[in-house]
Amino acid sequence: MRLTNKSMPIFLMVVSVLVSACETSGINNFQTIDQSDHPRPTLPSKQAALQNTQSIVAERLLASAPDYYVPSIKAVGFSSIAIQPSKNLNQRRLMAIRAAKLDAYRVLAEQIHGVQLDGQTTVAEAMLTSDVLSSAVRGTIMGAETVKIEPTGSDTYIVELSVSQTHLNRLIKLYKQGLL
Repeated sequence: MRLTNKSMPIFLMVVSVLVSACETSGINNFQTIDQSDHPRPTLPSKQAALQNTQSIVAERLLASAPDYYVPSIKAVGFSSIAIQPSKNLNQRRLMAIRAAKLDAYRVLAEQIHGVQLDGQTTVAEAMLTSDVLSSAVRGTIMGAETVKIEPTGSDTYIVELSVSQTHLNRLIKLYKQGLL
């Protein structure tokens, strides 16, 4: 193969590009800079990184979790709108909400203080002739919070109340001291 004067500059240019592409002095400089900036991880640095990752995951789980749980007891009360004694529909609704709230308070009192049951059964000639059962609730409820008031259907309201463990402990303490 014979090179002419016109092809010689092109040939030299191609050879110089190929030689410069094969030169490794620039690559070695990059590697040494890269190695000095990022040393090999050691066991203590791996453990520290793992602990950091675990703490970040724990923080995210805590942040995504709902609010902390407060022990409490809940009670639900119901009341109908139609049986309320008023001609005005809005007033009957308000009275139904009030009655449902009182029903929920009664349920809370049953849970906290208990229910007193009285019964009387009459038997004549080996047959049951009368059976009367009555219940009574007596107690004080303090610190109850209204959780929700919602209409259920077109004629009923539901009220949910809650008492936290802190208030329950206070009620029990006062009850034992004879103040309630």
